[in-house]
Amino acid sequence: MALLKLRGVVHRFGRQVVLRGVDLTVESGSCVALFGGNGTGKSTLLSVLSTRLRPRSGRYQLSGFDALSDGESARGKLIFVGHHTHLYGHLNPIENLRFFLDLRGVSRSEDRLHEALEAVGLARFAQRPAGGFSAGMRKRLALARTILAPPALLLLDEPHSALDRQGAEWLNGMLGAYIEQGGAVVMASHDVARLAPLTYRVAWLYGGKLWENPPDGTQKVEATTA
Repeated sequence: MALLKLRGVVHRFGRQVVLRGVDLTVESGSCVALFGGNGTGKSTLLSVLSTRLRPRSGRYQLSGFDALSDGESARGKLIFVGHHTHLYGHLNPIENLRFFLDLRGVSRSEDRLHEALEAVGLARFAQRPAGGFSAGMRKRLALARTILAPPALLLLDEPHSALDRQGAEWLNGMLGAYIEQGGAVVMASHDVARLAPLTYRVAWLYGGKLWENPPDGTQKVEATTA
C-alpha cells in the first residue's frame, strides 16, 4: 500500500492556476525529487503535501489518513523543512528540540537530545540561542527533529541550499539512512549534482502537472529510479 496518494489536485492563486490535476504516489522507503523552473509550483505542491495549504480540489491520502479532512493526524506523520525552519530564535537547540517533541507528544532523554545535536554537528552550540545561527546551522537543527521523531514522510524544499560541501555530504548520508529504514522523501530541488549520491525518482512540474520527463525540451535529469 502506498504511503502517499495525491489525485487530481488543483490549486490557483486568484486567476493563476498553479496545479492542474496533479497525481502523485509515493511508497515508503523511496525518494521523489521535484524539478522545474521558478514559479512552476514546486513549493506550492510541497505546501499542499504538508497540509499547510488546502487545494481547491482533489484528494490526498497519507499513511491511511484523509489529509484534507484530517490534517492534524496527517501532520503527525510528516516533517516539513523549507526555507523557514520554524525555530524559535530565543531558544537554544535543546529547548527548540524539546518544544518540538512536546508538540508531538514524544518523550526523549536529555542524553538523546544531545546525541541528536551531535549527529547534526551542533553539539558545541547546544546552549546558544538559535537566533544567532547561520542558515545552514538552522537547517541542521531542523533536521535533528527527524532523528528524534522519524516521520513517515519528510518534505524538503531546496534541502542543499545554505549547506557547504561537507554539509551536503552529511545531508545525503542522513537521507540515505532514513530512506533505507523505510522513510519516504519528497523534495524540491534544482541542485542535481548534490543529489547524485541519492537514489531517487524524478518528477517534473510543468504547466501545472507532473511529468516523468520535462515536456518543454529541457535536458533530461539522469537519476536512478527509486
